[in-house]
Amino acid sequence: MRLNINLASQKYEDVRQFYVRWVSALAAALALTAILATMAVFNYSSSTQSTKRIRDLKQKIAALEKDRAAAEAVENSPENRDVKDQKNYWNAQIAKRAFSWTQLFNDLQKIMPGRAYVISIAPELTRDNRVKLKLAIGAEKYEGAIDLVKRMENSSRFRQPQIVTQTTQKDQKTGANLIKLDIEAFYTPAGIAPAHSTAKEGM
Repeated sequence: MRLNINLASQKYEDVRQFYVRWVSALAAALALTAILATMAVFNYSSSTQSTKRIRDLKQKIAALEKDRAAAEAVENSPENRDVKDQKNYWNAQIAKRAFSWTQLFNDLQKIMPGRAYVISIAPELTRDNRVKLKLAIGAEKYEGAIDLVKRMENSSRFRQPQIVTQTTQKDQKTGANLIKLDIEAFYTPAGIAPAHSTAKEGM
């Protein structure tokens, strides 16, 4: 009979399998480290470029603000007052010619909800050459008038509409209660940039 006796003082281990697993784990860790390092470098580079771009934009804005302040100082100087007054006058004349009652009523007709109507319109030209409308709107129901304000807010012609006053009146013919709203809004005629909107011919 043949007996196999293990006289080793420690338990047998497969050293080769241990090193294979250890090297594989080390390789995976190195690969992950390389990926994370690449991502860190990329993020740092992007952050640096963004910071530089923001700094450059701030410098350009500061330079433009300085130029604007210098231009305003020259324009507001006493010796240039006549030139400034003439400029404002001609800008106002151009703005008035850009205003058209026909176009205004067409624009209002497109957004006017049912059972609401215009009672009166009073356009005026502001100091910055914008057309400001004061409208008196009548409606059978309050919701109809509010719907008009919402449509104005979504329109490219009317800006910053707001309700100034609200009253309730009785219709002399039917005896029904009518809602009357006084609304103010800036108006931009077609073909005029919103920042330079102005008032109208025939005002």
